[in-house]
Amino acid sequence: MEDEVLGFKIDGCFGSGGCPNKAIDSDGLPEKLERTLAQRNLKDFLKGRVKGPLKFHHEFRVSISHCPNACSQPQIVDMGLIGACRPGISTETCEQCDACLNVCREQALRIDQGHPVIDYKRCVSCGQCIDICPTGTLVAVTRGFRILLGGKLGRHPRLAKEIPNIYAPAAAADILDQCLDHYQAHCLKGERFGEILERTGWTADPTDFQKGETQ
Repeated sequence: MEDEVLGFKIDGCFGSGGCPNKAIDSDGLPEKLERTLAQRNLKDFLKGRVKGPLKFHHEFRVSISHCPNACSQPQIVDMGLIGACRPGISTETCEQCDACLNVCREQALRIDQGHPVIDYKRCVSCGQCIDICPTGTLVAVTRGFRILLGGKLGRHPRLAKEIPNIYAPAAAADILDQCLDHYQAHCLKGERFGEILERTGWTADPTDFQKGETQ
């Protein structure tokens, strides 16, 4: 098995192949993330920390989903990305057709005095209300990726935790670099990123992420 272990793995959904649910195009992001991971020489790094042969569960795992349906299971990997299209309200008049209300699975929309109102606590930024709105009253104000860190399965499973904001695709590799810095600085014996975060916390300045936030 060790011969087949690369030290990292990237998974993805079928969003780039024309899935009707996709909230954003990845625009070469998988290839960019793969280059970032390959530069770290993670297989040799892990060999220096793991007692015995390397196995697939030692690899640093990244998963990309193009919408909140999350078919590629980004919640259970070291770094997961979920496509997001955050809706907003334009100045266009609402026809009160209720199309957005009917398409929203999260019940995050209501019509109040002839205008749509978005409950952002419920909204998962799937963008479907924007696509179906016939008047352009609902528009995309932010497109990018939600980013989750530290998920894993195994004996003690852990769901990844989301960092604030939505990030442009170009920022994801920068955030991955920061994650890998933390991972390689604190990995003792090949443990997963989530275990490291539980032990050390996230020590990077959260404002570092703001440079990648979409506007």
